[in-house]
Amino acid sequence: MRTPRPHPGPGRPPHRPGRRVAGPLLRDLTTAYTARRDHHAPRWQPLPVQYADYTLWQQDVLGQESDPDSLAARQLDYWRQALADLAQPLALPTDHPRPRTVSSRGDLVEFPLEPGLLRAVEKLAAEQDITVSMVMQSALAVLLHHLGCGDDIPLGAPIAGRTDEDLRDLVGFFVNTWVLRVDLSGNPTFLQLLHRVRERALAAYDNQDMPFERLVERLNPDRSTAYHPFFQVMLAWQEPLGELHFAGLDVTSQTLETGTAKFDLFFNMIPDSSGGAGVRLEYATDLFDQDTVRALAARFVRVLARLTADTARGVSSIDVLDDSERDQLLTFTTPAAAPHGSGQTVPDLFEAQVRRTPDAPALVCQGRTLTYRALDERATRIARELTRRGAGPEDLVLLALPRTEDLVAGLLGILKSGAGYVPMDPQYLSARARTILDEAAPRFAVTDTATWQDMPPNTVEALHLDDRALWSAPGTAQERAAHGTAPAPGNLAYVMYTSGSTGTPKGAAITHRGVVDGIRALARTVGAGPGRRILAGTSVNFDVSVFELLSALSTGGTAELVPNALALAERDHWDGHIISAVPSVLGELVGHLDKAPDVDTVVLAGDVLPARLVRQVREALPGVNIVNSYGQSESFYATTFTLTATDDLPDGDVTPIGSPLPAMRAYVLGPGLAPVPHGVVGELYVAGSCLGRGYHGRPALTADRYVADPYGPAGERMYRTGDLARWNTDGHLECVGRGDGQVKVRGFRIETAEVEAAITQHPGISEAVVISRTVPSGGRQLVAYVVHTGEGAVGDDGAGGIGDVDVQSGASAAELRKFVAARLPDYMVPSAFVALGRLPLGPTGKLDRAALPEPEFQGETYRRPRTEAETVIAAAYADVLGVERVGIDDDFFAIGGDSLRSIQVVARARARGLNLTTR
Repeated sequence: MRTPRPHPGPGRPPHRPGRRVAGPLLRDLTTAYTARRDHHAPRWQPLPVQYADYTLWQQDVLGQESDPDSLAARQLDYWRQALADLAQPLALPTDHPRPRTVSSRGDLVEFPLEPGLLRAVEKLAAEQDITVSMVMQSALAVLLHHLGCGDDIPLGAPIAGRTDEDLRDLVGFFVNTWVLRVDLSGNPTFLQLLHRVRERALAAYDNQDMPFERLVERLNPDRSTAYHPFFQVMLAWQEPLGELHFAGLDVTSQTLETGTAKFDLFFNMIPDSSGGAGVRLEYATDLFDQDTVRALAARFVRVLARLTADTARGVSSIDVLDDSERDQLLTFTTPAAAPHGSGQTVPDLFEAQVRRTPDAPALVCQGRTLTYRALDERATRIARELTRRGAGPEDLVLLALPRTEDLVAGLLGILKSGAGYVPMDPQYLSARARTILDEAAPRFAVTDTATWQDMPPNTVEALHLDDRALWSAPGTAQERAAHGTAPAPGNLAYVMYTSGSTGTPKGAAITHRGVVDGIRALARTVGAGPGRRILAGTSVNFDVSVFELLSALSTGGTAELVPNALALAERDHWDGHIISAVPSVLGELVGHLDKAPDVDTVVLAGDVLPARLVRQVREALPGVNIVNSYGQSESFYATTFTLTATDDLPDGDVTPIGSPLPAMRAYVLGPGLAPVPHGVVGELYVAGSCLGRGYHGRPALTADRYVADPYGPAGERMYRTGDLARWNTDGHLECVGRGDGQVKVRGFRIETAEVEAAITQHPGISEAVVISRTVPSGGRQLVAYVVHTGEGAVGDDGAGGIGDVDVQSGASAAELRKFVAARLPDYMVPSAFVALGRLPLGPTGKLDRAALPEPEFQGETYRRPRTEAETVIAAAYADVLGVERVGIDDDFFAIGGDSLRSIQVVARARARGLNLTTR
């Protein structure tokens, strides 16, 4: 045998596998049959080599890997570089979660490539001096790119391996496997992509001699029984079998169906006699349903046709949808017509309700009740004074008041004056206050003396509600009736500051139109109206408060102002009807819902809603209406919602976030802002009249997040949420996490929400959060923070720890690790489990990830309280956090504390005679 083989030349295709492999065997079989039929021995042509010669030759040519000058060492080095930092597995849009161990069960979907399409592919291949298989591989990579698989697509490909002429007629298995890594970054044209693929394919062909199994062994990627190493999708372009001639016999070739699948997807393409090609798409039934694979096949044909017809087009702008899919997505995206009311403002809604029910209770606070008439009179006085001082539309007024009736009157008074408000809750004053004052530049402030003294130095003109002697005297009746220039629907209602990714707060500016349209839609959904009482427990700093207050005050209902939703746990009875909370806070209240037997509606927002919590609430309040809302500060409180009408979601699943509100639109978009098919994960964008203006005083940031809406009316914008979502078959949105919620550990792509869902399936776990943390070696590991059901008491350190730490009334870390390993691939099993008394929550009840402790014991020693005051505080901490004991060196937030629970600590300490404040 000769060594080594010549290069095939720039345009010469690598040897093809498949049917050509069977050629020598079929030829020999035909020769033997003909000879036997003619009653003589076959006349074989002598072979220059035997299969054993090939194996010896391969060893000789490759040489020793330890020899840096050997072919094996050079090819191994090539593949090591070519496959470096390859994230695994490919993020395919599957119908079923990837099992821990693949079963190899599979099925087939067959579909044709019509002659006209194949001719176009062959013509393009000839013009670009590439192979047909390279065109097919490029088109498949583009399709996967549009199905959420990213821009680094590894594809497997078989290669015949008959690299020497002496092997052409030798019967034996020479096929090898190689990996084509397709780079779609930068939105190349299809022509540019073809040349990228050609370059990598030819380089791979030059390094095809190293057996794939040996590559896997030597490169030693992190292995998993859940998927094939390096690639999970393969494409093969094979030569046709040709005619079989057995004298005196009619011969028909048949393909054996094994019911197996070695890969997630295997596109096996064979030209046929029509001038087209048949494609057998083998798929893993553990992952895919047949209808999904049929749709995938149709999309491949569609994408291939569109790419070959317009090779100068950027691959991200290729449309993978057909007309019926697009029409279906359009019905998902755009709900029913908007409710009447876009011409109104917030004061219009409230004042109309005052006229309808002047003596009905509007606001309850600490046992005191204000009627609509009384609340309106307070708000009007504030509006009149602001107007006298010069406030009007597009001005901003700081709202900084304790949580009393004055807070609501001040909010309404600012809006009545025509100005917009900037909320600043005194409980959450911090270094942010200075930044917000500088960013918002309010002209006035509605506050009180005590709160204003705690504010950073500023030049804002303050209106103190506790010192009305400084206000102007009432004038004529006409002056008393006037309260400023009425705002227009397009004027600012409020600017609400949220955390920024850079650490600098950003102010989301919302108009009256957005608030009114949102309130009208949601008020009907939650059943707000006369005689209905809603719990208003969210800080005015957060947009949930807008919904809680105005859904009551615009419909004749009553808003009950409480410090926070957890205040219900301290009561013996509550006679309200609607509870508004984030899921994590509601989880704390489940055991207390029997104190509120009249509650018929629970509204949740701000975080994912686990199916387990839905069932717990239904058990506590049979027949309750649960509304799961989704939104962001950049638009009115909620942009989509769903009624959780069914209980068939398994534990670990989350409730869909539903459909857009009337007057809103929701898009799930992929590369090039193209809509993705249902079931495919993309980034969620929202648009419509509830959308805000942008970020106050931040035009560059606004331009980055608020972009032109290519699917809505001319001139409208849409907001890029950063959330990942998909449409389910019912036309509801499912939020699967943040765009940054996908972490990469040891080269694996991992959605932390999926790991959290698996952990919470354990009957001993009520909550779980999974993050990735840097370890001393410089890599990253998954760390799971868990809360046990029941008392949730933990060890002396109060934070549990890593390793097999037994947690009282709960599972050990070893048990949890085993439990998760039985449900998820090994690379998704957390390296550490940290037991917490409770997950740390921020002021809105959302998880405070920054407060999660490092995965280690928080204190090496325990120091007991020394004084009576320390004993009271430590006991209050332990009681509220559900831990066995708390030492004087323990950090409240590190062992599960948060802003909401600090209020409970204060209440318990006061009950024992120790006067504390949350500060």
